[in-house]
Amino acid sequence: MSLTLAIDCAMRWLNLGLADGDLPLGAEAVNADRGQSAMLAGAVEGFLSRNGVSLRDLRLIAVTNGPGYYTGIRVGLSYATALAESLGIPIAPVCTLYAMAFPYLRAGFITVPVLKAGRDSIYCAAYKGSETIAPPAFCAPDELTGAVLGTLENPSDVLVTGFDALQFDEIKNCGATVLPTPPAIGLDLAVCAASVRATDPAAVTAIYLRSPG
Repeated sequence: MSLTLAIDCAMRWLNLGLADGDLPLGAEAVNADRGQSAMLAGAVEGFLSRNGVSLRDLRLIAVTNGPGYYTGIRVGLSYATALAESLGIPIAPVCTLYAMAFPYLRAGFITVPVLKAGRDSIYCAAYKGSETIAPPAFCAPDELTGAVLGTLENPSDVLVTGFDALQFDEIKNCGATVLPTPPAIGLDLAVCAASVRATDPAAVTAIYLRSPG
C-alpha cells in the first residue's frame, strides 16, 4: 500500500483524509473553530487507529497550504511538516482552492472554488480540468463575477463551489451553477495528492495572499 494521510486546517475545520494512491479510504471532519492546535495530534492518532493504520504505515503526508484561515494554515503546516520529517517521508502541499475544486474537475465545467476571507471578501481561483485558468486570488465578490464570469459567453458553463458561496448575493445571482458543498476536503485532498508533486518537508511554503488580521 502507498498510504497518504491528508491534513486540512485552512477553514477552521479539522479535516482528515486517508487514501491508498488515488483510492479513497476514509475521512473525518470536525468543526474545530480555533481549536485545531489543541486537537490535531489526538485527532490524527484516533483517525488512523479507527482505520487500522499506524503512523509507520504512511508513505506521504498531504496538507493544504492555503489560502484560508491564517492560524489554521500555520497549525496544519507545522504539524504536517514535523510529522513528515519524523517519519522520513515526503509531503504534498496542495492549494486549498484546488482541493475544493478537485471532485468536479472532470465534470466539464469551469470550476470556481470560493472561500470566505472576510465579511466582504473571498479567496477564489478557476480551473478547467487540471488547468489553472485563474490563479488563487483575494478579492471582493463582485470582482470575481466581473473578472472571471464576465469574460465568458455562457456563465452556465461555470460551477462555483464552496460552502461559503451562497453568503454573497453577487455570487448567488451571477448566472453560474452554485454548489455550496460541505467541508469534505480531507478525502479530496488525500486523493488529489497522488497527482501533486511531493517535496521535502523543509521546502513547503504557505499561500496566504494577504496579511493576517
